[in-house]
Amino acid sequence: MGKLSLVGFTLMMSVIGTGAAAHVNWFVESDAEPLANVSLTDPVFLVWICLASMMVLFSVWIDGKLPTLRVAETKLRHDFMEILRVFTGMSFLLTAYEGSLVAPHKVADGTFGLALVVMQAVIGIMLIANRWIKTAAVMMLVLHAGVAMKFGLFPALEYAIIIGIAFFLLLNSIEDEARRDWLKPYSVDALRIWTGISLVALAVGEKLAPSALGQVFVAQYQWNFMQALGFDVFDDRLFVLSAGMVEAVIGIVLILGTTVRLAVLALSVMMAISNIVFIVQGNNEAALVEFIGHMPIIGIALLLLLLGYGQRLKITHAFSQQQAIPRSV
Repeated sequence: MGKLSLVGFTLMMSVIGTGAAAHVNWFVESDAEPLANVSLTDPVFLVWICLASMMVLFSVWIDGKLPTLRVAETKLRHDFMEILRVFTGMSFLLTAYEGSLVAPHKVADGTFGLALVVMQAVIGIMLIANRWIKTAAVMMLVLHAGVAMKFGLFPALEYAIIIGIAFFLLLNSIEDEARRDWLKPYSVDALRIWTGISLVALAVGEKLAPSALGQVFVAQYQWNFMQALGFDVFDDRLFVLSAGMVEAVIGIVLILGTTVRLAVLALSVMMAISNIVFIVQGNNEAALVEFIGHMPIIGIALLLLLLGYGQRLKITHAFSQQQAIPRSV
């Protein structure tokens, strides 16, 4: 498959998974009218499992055949790192202003919740001001642990990107030069892997396990464009399943470290379309909520598009190391 066909495949994935970019829990009440969830034994679900597995295997296979892009200049890398820092700080600060933790729907209540909101606001100010970054990164890990304690481990995993950003900032701010040179190459890997975990958790937690909520969202905001294109078989249930599977595939690819730039390109297109759809519908408030919540992901996407998979942790590296080990006679 040529490079043009591969890009076309990536864009097709992003179009199919456009609904995945919108965070269902941000816009749909948890007590919405119950609908039928997708069963694990449903033939359509099993077919999508096969398709998703083929996509992941294709990503692993094609990765070694793609050209290696030149590493960006130091100044450009620094500028993109600054974008990630500022975007994350702004998202934290604006979300805290609304009285929420890491996401619009996670409304903080009680003394513990208020303490976490204040911590989130302080972290946002520190990141925007570019002061005490190591302390801010450690506080981000504490904040995520607090979110897990308040809302549960799996809901917290949906925002595991906080852990990735925290480790990225920590590994890039080590003062000892020898230790920094040793650990800094892992910073992009940490960012990529934790972002992948976040996407998989979001896919399962919002669109695959409780697919009913996704169907309510698609019906409420009229996102099922596949039926408008004449694909009547693509009901809301199948649309949400497809969106969740594409999001999960992108997350798994990021974790494995293969075809990272193409996966991030698909994710970026999905996020852009989700905001454009809200704007076209005249729902500017939802578009703003979506943009504020996506600001850290936008910063991560820009960095991964620039830097790729990272320099150390990648599934194909494990294969190559095994091949390099001589077999005993």
